[in-house]
Amino acid sequence: MHIRLVACAALTLSVAVPAVAADLTYETPSAPSAEQVSSAYDWSGFYLGAQGGYSWSQAKILGSDQDIDSGTSGLHAGYNFQSGNIVYGIENDFNYNFEKNDNANLEWDASGRARVGYAWDRTLFFATAGVAAGGGKVDIPAAGKKDGILIGWTAGGGIEHAVTDNILVRGEYRHSDFGNKNFGSTIGDVGATQDKVLFGTSYKF
Repeated sequence: MHIRLVACAALTLSVAVPAVAADLTYETPSAPSAEQVSSAYDWSGFYLGAQGGYSWSQAKILGSDQDIDSGTSGLHAGYNFQSGNIVYGIENDFNYNFEKNDNANLEWDASGRARVGYAWDRTLFFATAGVAAGGGKVDIPAAGKKDGILIGWTAGGGIEHAVTDNILVRGEYRHSDFGNKNFGSTIGDVGATQDKVLFGTSYKF
């Protein structure tokens, strides 16, 4: 009798233990998908900021090229929309160029641009393009002195990062072609191009 009881108990344990062990199997939590990670930060909204950097400009006057390199600083403002990982919007900026050239200066430049990018959580990779304007000043003793505004296009790209929910930092490169403008009969057509590297910070409202 005792032998039968022991055998039955052993048989019951042999069936129950694997079943309990199966119920206690630990499942490793799955890693979040790339889409879940990248959509954590909300880029949408209005922002306002300041920027500074260096510009390499070139003006074409009376058939000769004038190199005009200088530091630059300015302000920018824009608005972002977001759909999943895609961020798009508009931005305007105005910059003062600290240029020193005896014959020509591109004293300021401004732009109105579209921006589109891919957001990976708090980091945004973006491209930008739009209309650019530049304030040119020509002073040639044999031809005269003249001011004018040149209008063309600008395009570039960069990286932006949200340090906090409201503070953004960025690095950006842009090339601008301001086209040509006639500065009078003695000077003729003047053209200007510019390459610019900018670093800035913004406050997102």
